[in-house]
Amino acid sequence: MKNPLVKGTLILTGAGIITRMIGFGYRIFLAGTLGETGLGVYQMIFPVYSLCFTLYAAGIQTAVSQMISHEPSSSHPAIVRSGIILSLITALCLSGVVWNLSDYISAAFLGVQETAPLLRILAVVFPFCGITAVINGYFYGISNARIPAVTQIVEQLFRVSLVAAAAWFIIDGKVTASVAVLGLLTGEIASHIYNIRHLFTKMKFREICRSKGKFRHLLALSIPLSGNKLVIALLGSLESVLIPAMLVRYGCSGPDALAIFGILTGVVLPFIMFPGTLTNSLSVLLLPAIAQSEGRAQYDSVRRTTNMAIRYSILLGVLTSSIFINYGIEIGNFVFHSENAGKLLTALAFLCPFLYVTTTLNSVINGLGKTGVTFLHNVIGLCIRILFLVFITPREGIYGYLLGLLLSQILTCLLNAVYLARTRGVHYFLMNQFVWPMVFSCSLFYITKLAGNWLAGRSGQPVLKFAFLIPAGGLILLYLYFFRLFRWKDFTGHCR
Repeated sequence: MKNPLVKGTLILTGAGIITRMIGFGYRIFLAGTLGETGLGVYQMIFPVYSLCFTLYAAGIQTAVSQMISHEPSSSHPAIVRSGIILSLITALCLSGVVWNLSDYISAAFLGVQETAPLLRILAVVFPFCGITAVINGYFYGISNARIPAVTQIVEQLFRVSLVAAAAWFIIDGKVTASVAVLGLLTGEIASHIYNIRHLFTKMKFREICRSKGKFRHLLALSIPLSGNKLVIALLGSLESVLIPAMLVRYGCSGPDALAIFGILTGVVLPFIMFPGTLTNSLSVLLLPAIAQSEGRAQYDSVRRTTNMAIRYSILLGVLTSSIFINYGIEIGNFVFHSENAGKLLTALAFLCPFLYVTTTLNSVINGLGKTGVTFLHNVIGLCIRILFLVFITPREGIYGYLLGLLLSQILTCLLNAVYLARTRGVHYFLMNQFVWPMVFSCSLFYITKLAGNWLAGRSGQPVLKFAFLIPAGGLILLYLYFFRLFRWKDFTGHCR
């Protein structure tokens, strides 16, 4: 595996697949024990988590990664020290605010009083999560994806283990939302310890303590990043809070609105984003790779890397979209035992190509140093979703919001794509890479669905509905290989 970008992406993708598979089982378990309404209450704390993480970690992690990738190794201890101190101070301040104002936040901002005790537990997570994020930024900067990848697995395993143990030994199978948040805290502490241990294999504790700070440079990079991400996090949090509120205006009861919110954000959207593990991993490593090539004026390398990343993001979106279009209802019933989940999966199927490609395009543009461009495009998309929530959802229900979600993602993707085409000469081959693969895969999966339904009806085994999925996937890979959309040299050599 000569291509370091591909190698790192595969490492992070492997870890992401493992953690998300664990996570799916965990979420199915939570949905069964908490109930759909209880899952909705649990999911309501994450807008607060997202806002706080943006302030104490997101911008700082990206700034640390960029500085590490550009500066000599002798400066690395100073960068890590500055990042940890800045993140820790910010996280501790936010922990105090959320702990002391949990009742007010739950009532005035989230509109769900039951989240108050969950917020107090969540507040303890912040310092551990902040330090872990900075250390992950260091490892991304030195192109070592293995440590952050294993960190994800450690966090997920400890989180699930605590909640499962509590359900089995302590509370007789009954899990509360508070126990679920305690599991989140346990996982963050475990991953924090793992990360620190491996940091000290790269540099000594004394080196970090004695190094001179890089606060000025770090702040100069992280404040714009954090500011941009904060606006996006605020709009995203407003969006999450508005979903149950607008569903109540549509006519749903409070518990029903929380149940729909819980299924959508806790089950369906994570399932839709599961294949995006690949593009998420790629985007993490694309940013420093693009930044290095751009800094060395290697514009051909930027274009080749971008074209490869876009091609595979489109193809991944086509494959998953065609599966959810044909098998969404069956997956919802078989995996989640929920017809509502199946309907939402089918409705969101067309989101996949635009969602995955947007993730990649955002990372490329950020790697070029044009964070203001992605900020503007993402704000436009979020504003569209909020407008649909406020004006369409009260009349059309959850499907009004899903329409806004799809349209906003399409627009954001197009804006990013047009910007790269104009500024970097990136070309898109929509017929070959999107339209014809979509037609082929949708048609093939429709045929396999009919054959699977016939086989399941004859045998009485519902699982046989999915019997032809893997052979169909193999045929699609052959199609991609035959038309040179899937190339072995992308994985065995440098991008060309």
